[in-house]
Amino acid sequence: MKKAILTLGLMASLALIYSCKSGQEKENTEEASVTETTSSTTDAATAEENPQPANEPKTYTIIATPDTALLGKEKEAFIKIKDIKAVELSNPDGKSEGMELTYKIELTNKRAIGNSNNIGINTGNFRLELDNGQKIAPSSIYVSAQPEETKTSDEDKFTIPAGAKPVGLSLFMDDTRASVKLELK
Repeated sequence: MKKAILTLGLMASLALIYSCKSGQEKENTEEASVTETTSSTTDAATAEENPQPANEPKTYTIIATPDTALLGKEKEAFIKIKDIKAVELSNPDGKSEGMELTYKIELTNKRAIGNSNNIGINTGNFRLELDNGQKIAPSSIYVSAQPEETKTSDEDKFTIPAGAKPVGLSLFMDDTRASVKLELK
């Protein structure tokens, strides 16, 4: 009789242990399913917020050294090259048609207030030097600043022919010149 009670007790214990384990595994499976669903929903929402176009053009970072220059006979124009970048241009077949380099200039008039008048710069006088030795002019914008004032220009651009890369930028104003070295990355 003792053997029967022990056998019955052992079987009841095993049944209890097995039922607890299968309930716990079922819970873990349900939690994993909820986590997976939440994760895939989050990934889908992120993809909708940040769509990546399949035919996105190649963008280059350009480093200008130095990115500032003093121009003018009295060094009254302090110029800073800002937001300079290049985007590869291509036709519908994917063939490269060159690059479009865009930039802005920040002009600071170093003249004292009450001393003389404003200064202005026409970027049509600037020249972009390419690695093939060619020099090209931008689309041309004009920016001016009153004494002790800083103004940022609209975006200006150069259209670079296929196969060429920018290596330098020459800035001109009032019979003075500054050179900026460009490095394409």
